[in-house]
Amino acid sequence: MPRKELILLLLLACVNFTHIMDFMIMMPLGPQLMRSFNVSPQQFGWMVSAYSFSAGFSGFLASFFVDRFDRKRVLQTAYSGLVIATWACAFAPTYELLTAARIIAGIFGGVLGSQVMSIVGDTIPYERRGRGMAVIQAAFSLAAVAGVPFGLWLASQLSWHAPFLFVGCLGLVNSLLIQFFV
Repeated sequence: MPRKELILLLLLACVNFTHIMDFMIMMPLGPQLMRSFNVSPQQFGWMVSAYSFSAGFSGFLASFFVDRFDRKRVLQTAYSGLVIATWACAFAPTYELLTAARIIAGIFGGVLGSQVMSIVGDTIPYERRGRGMAVIQAAFSLAAVAGVPFGLWLASQLSWHAPFLFVGCLGLVNSLLIQFFV
């Protein structure tokens, strides 16, 4: 696989890693978040599902017009929105603001997965596309197997804010690399 393709795939895999970790980290943080915000399990459930509902809604709406725009611009916009929303999650002082930040993260995150796959489909030649998709999908597993446990460790050592700060910092670095290499 050519070096340029490998760099692209690794950056897109990092987009997937941060996107999936941002999504998955909420459930295991439940006890800490319910204690911190003094909310019921039902309220916590709404906070968790806010991301999924907004992601589904934005992904559906974007499907009608997103192909009219340059893929790199859509990726940069959606990823920047996700990173900013993740930072907002890290600093949210109330249940309502954290839920609002999760909704915003979902709006931008709902577009990212399909955008990453579209870029791979457009840039990686057919004979290497399977390997390219495998690199991208490996990020999902890495987020589940290493990212979430690491995020929980950060939360136990510092606070529930730490996993969001970690994902936000990783996303910021990745955003800068996307500018130059995608």
